[in-house]
Amino acid sequence: MTVLRLPVARLALAAMLLLALLPPLAVLLYGLTERWDRSLLPEGATLHWLIDVGRAARTHAAVINTLWLSLCSAVLAVVLGTAASLAARLAAPRLAELLDALALLPYAIPPVVIAIGALELFVGRWGAYLDLRMVYVGVVTPLLFPLVHKSLGAALKQLDAAQLLEAGRTLGAGDAYILRRVLLPLLVPALTASLLLCWITAAMEFAIANLLLGGSVELLQPMMNSMRGVNGHESAALIVLSFGVVAVLGTVVQALISWNTRKNS
Repeated sequence: MTVLRLPVARLALAAMLLLALLPPLAVLLYGLTERWDRSLLPEGATLHWLIDVGRAARTHAAVINTLWLSLCSAVLAVVLGTAASLAARLAAPRLAELLDALALLPYAIPPVVIAIGALELFVGRWGAYLDLRMVYVGVVTPLLFPLVHKSLGAALKQLDAAQLLEAGRTLGAGDAYILRRVLLPLLVPALTASLLLCWITAAMEFAIANLLLGGSVELLQPMMNSMRGVNGHESAALIVLSFGVVAVLGTVVQALISWNTRKNS
């Protein structure tokens, strides 16, 4: 029985890897070839789709809009999420359970529902007084809170922050001093990783960006969807470029998490 389990486990793992990697590989091949409509295999390797997309002014505008709006959402989520998590776990432990429950809401409510509700409230009623970009940042920020809350909670548990706080109080230091000089410097790698993770997640948001902003401010994900009906090769090339950016940011996040783990160990 044990002899049979190992090959079955390997086959299951190989099947999962194949299913996970097949769609990105297909997009990569489609973006780097001339055409793929006359046979099972793509024809004519080329980089001109990537070059054309990279040079387009529309792409530059969409990338800039995506980067700064997602960065604003990520920074706001990290600042508010850090303050709430620290206050709950260090000053009011009972509130930590409430924050744990609130952190599940973004996964329970579909983004389309959130976007439609934001359209009805902020655009339908207060649209004349609010900038849609501010509304977008305000709507996306709560969706990033679970990433900050879980990352910070794991870091605080690993540091044993409650014991550090008690030790500082025993030595006569105030809570604000301990937080500023001890806890926050130790949490910098975790906060940086949370910021980058929130930035990536916000940049990949599609439903809210497409429904809420529409044609007023074009972001990268809605642009990919609109280009798909015009030129699939350019859309695939744009996806390949975004994959590259996400891979670089993901590598940075993983390196920071690993460094933080080694440092605290």
